[in-house]
Amino acid sequence: MKALRNLAYFSILTILCSCKLADLRPKELAQTGINPDLKQKGLTIITNPIEPAMKPDDWKRYKQIQFTLKDVWHSKAVRFFTPIKENEQRMKVFLDFEKDSMEIELLNGVNKGIYYGLVKKDVYQISPDTGKVFTGDDEVRVYLESLRLYLLMVWNLKNYEIIQYAGDIQLLGKTYERVYLTNVQVDANPDVDQYLAYFEKETGALEWVEFTYRELFSWYKGTLKFGYYENWEGKQFPRRISILDKFDDPDFVHEIRIERIEVPTKPLTEEKAIQEQN
Repeated sequence: MKALRNLAYFSILTILCSCKLADLRPKELAQTGINPDLKQKGLTIITNPIEPAMKPDDWKRYKQIQFTLKDVWHSKAVRFFTPIKENEQRMKVFLDFEKDSMEIELLNGVNKGIYYGLVKKDVYQISPDTGKVFTGDDEVRVYLESLRLYLLMVWNLKNYEIIQYAGDIQLLGKTYERVYLTNVQVDANPDVDQYLAYFEKETGALEWVEFTYRELFSWYKGTLKFGYYENWEGKQFPRRISILDKFDDPDFVHEIRIERIEVPTKPLTEEKAIQEQN
C-alpha cells in the first residue's frame, strides 16, 4: 500500500509540474567547461573564509558523530510521505563514517523508541515487536539520506568533484559569493545532483544552498537555509537548517533544529543495551 500511495502521489505531481530537467548551473558558467581558475577560487571561498572559525572541518576524522535534534514540519503533505508521524519529531542521529552507516532513534510521539537505520543503501528498522528487520523501505531510505546530506553539507562541499566560482550576487540585502558544485560533468545530468552555494561575503558563512533531488523528480529545485551558527570543537556550525521550496517562501517545508553535537563512545543501540543492563 505504501508503494502504491507513493506512486500515485508522484504521478500526480509529475502531471502537475513541468518535467523539464532542473539546471542550477548559473548563466555565467553556461558556455564554459571546467575552468581551473574558477575551481581554485571556489575552493578558496569554501575552505578559507574571512572568519577562520567558519573554515570547514573534516567529519571523517571523528569516525562517528551524533546529533540530537528536532525535525519541525510545517508541510503535512510532504511529511505524509516520510516515516515521520509528528509535526515536531525529536531524535538522535548516529553516523558512522567508517561503516558508511547511520541510525536514528525517535525520542517522542507514537513511534518513540523505534530505530531506523541505513547501511550503505540497505534500510532496517528496530522495534520492540520485531527486533531488527531489513525492510528495503525506500521512504525511510530517502528520508535518512536527505537528513544526512543536510547535516553534513556545511563541511562536505569541498569534497565535490566539480567546483566552480560563479560570481557574487545581491540577495535579501546581503552580498553573497556563489559556488557551483556537482559531480561527473559540469552541465545538468538527469542522474547527478547540482548545488549552488551562497557564502555571505563579510564572514564567509554558508547561508543558502539551492539543490536538486534527481532521485525523486528531475525537475525539482529546493533551497536550504543555514543559520544560528554556534561554536563546536573550535569551529562554527549551524544549529538550524531550514528546507524551503524557494528563497522568498514565507514558511519552511521542515526545519532541522540541532540541540546537541557530540562524538559518541558507542552506537545508539549499543548505548541502549548497556543502559538496560544497568
